[in-house]
Amino acid sequence: MTPERIITNPLLEIRLKGTQAQMGAQYGEIMAAQGGYEKLMDFYPQMAQSLIVSGMPRRVRKGPMRRVAGELINWAVNSMVKGRLPEYEARAQAMARAANLSPEMTRHMLVMDVFQNSIGVLGKLGAVQVAGKPLVHALGACTSAVVFGPLSADGELMHARNFDFPGVGVWDKSPTIVYCNPDHGIPYGYLGARGADVPGITAFNAEGLTVTFHTRFHKDVDFQSTGVIDLGHEIIRNSRTIEDAINIVSRHKVASTWGIMVTSAREKNAALIETTAKKMRVTWAKNGRHAQTNHYLHSDMVPGEIATSNGWTSYTVDRLRLIENFFRETEAMGGATLTDMQNLLGADFEVDAPGKSRMMGSLIGYVMSVQSVVFKLQSGIISLSVGEAPTGWGPYINHDVNWSGDALKTVDVAKEKLSAVTAHYAAGEGREAYRHFQRGYLLDHECAPLDDVRREIALAAAAAREDGSLRFVQGALALEARDNEAAFSHFMQAVSLEESPYRKAQALLWASRAAAATGRSSEAALLRKEIFTLSHHNLAEFKQLAGRDANQLITKRNYADLVLSMSMLDAA
Repeated sequence: MTPERIITNPLLEIRLKGTQAQMGAQYGEIMAAQGGYEKLMDFYPQMAQSLIVSGMPRRVRKGPMRRVAGELINWAVNSMVKGRLPEYEARAQAMARAANLSPEMTRHMLVMDVFQNSIGVLGKLGAVQVAGKPLVHALGACTSAVVFGPLSADGELMHARNFDFPGVGVWDKSPTIVYCNPDHGIPYGYLGARGADVPGITAFNAEGLTVTFHTRFHKDVDFQSTGVIDLGHEIIRNSRTIEDAINIVSRHKVASTWGIMVTSAREKNAALIETTAKKMRVTWAKNGRHAQTNHYLHSDMVPGEIATSNGWTSYTVDRLRLIENFFRETEAMGGATLTDMQNLLGADFEVDAPGKSRMMGSLIGYVMSVQSVVFKLQSGIISLSVGEAPTGWGPYINHDVNWSGDALKTVDVAKEKLSAVTAHYAAGEGREAYRHFQRGYLLDHECAPLDDVRREIALAAAAAREDGSLRFVQGALALEARDNEAAFSHFMQAVSLEESPYRKAQALLWASRAAAATGRSSEAALLRKEIFTLSHHNLAEFKQLAGRDANQLITKRNYADLVLSMSMLDAA
């Protein structure tokens, strides 16, 4: 299948050398000359506010609440800046000066620490949910899967990673591969986007190590300790072994709540380092495999962990279940190939409904995947997606690791050998349907008028009639618009289409609510009863809510304050 969705800007291959400040200045000069980073600079200052208000009803996401959120974010960012390591702060400021950016811009690169810590504070206060509704929708996720030995077709270690981030249409448009040759430390590189000098988030070094960071939520946070960018930078610049990386993390007080996957092509091993501001634990690979999504795997880290909603639990746990299925299947076939790892990053189905493509749900390859890569460093290969979001669908370019060469190389990816794109929604009529969905998703994230969001989702659904996730979203948006009859129709279509017990129960719950809101009380009761016949690890809340709804004396008819999360496919 011919790739139709490759990036429009050339891939930048950048080489920096010297002190951290010198490398920052070199990066800034290249950005100033190349351009293409302006949208990212506009995006970052607004992103944190959007994340904080994402769980609020549409009518209050703008105006005073957004300003309050902005003030809180500014306080938190100012606190985080105090914990920055001096040489990395010097790098950031040198980059800003050379790129003719305001020095204030560099502060906003700390946004994910701030967002995760904000949820941690809400968790301490018991305010993650108010009246049973999430106050904040968890966004940003990421998936990593590692295979080696018996799980790898040629025995080599491969580390596949999706970077999931709200920067759809920004991060995915202008990827970069940046090599750093520091005056002190090991030569290292990282994957970023134009304007995002973020060493350590998705990184590799000359000793064959890779490092990837993943979101967690926990009550133990600190706004004045080491942030993710500096911590990752320290690891990849100074670690020759996985044990080195573990020791580096143990020496720092970490500001936020992370899962850090560290792999070594030379050692053929992997370890997951999980952090809060108070503790750190390590889980090692077993039998040639390791993986993480966004919940703590070490039992010592679970007390105090936060799930912003029931939907978040399925979103992270079921993606990990999907990877575990992948491990079992590839082991039976003799191990995973590079193509298998690429396809895993683009998986557009849920673990309980394999093979049925969908746009939303507990997916590995989903709308917020803005950078996807498979590291195969023993062979010196970085297989990087050069497709638009979801980047996990590809196409991928195989970049040969090269620690020498020109300071800047621009790669016209259209002229390079690219992998095939096989995702259902990546081409033809499916691609057009996905474009409408993506526009609807972005409009919703930007808090556009409800009618505009509904229009795009309706166009997507008309071209993807078998996708239950779109029907559910149509139903939720209809309830928000007080169009209860349409909501009932959409939810019933979702019920008929969904095969996963979790998604069917979710659709049944909201169909029963729409039925009750339209006066179909007996039908609502039958729909609620069907929920109790289903089995899944995460159905307890749906059954509890169905029981509560059954005992209501007055049926709720106004759902204008319903809050929908398209990224997780959740509603409350």
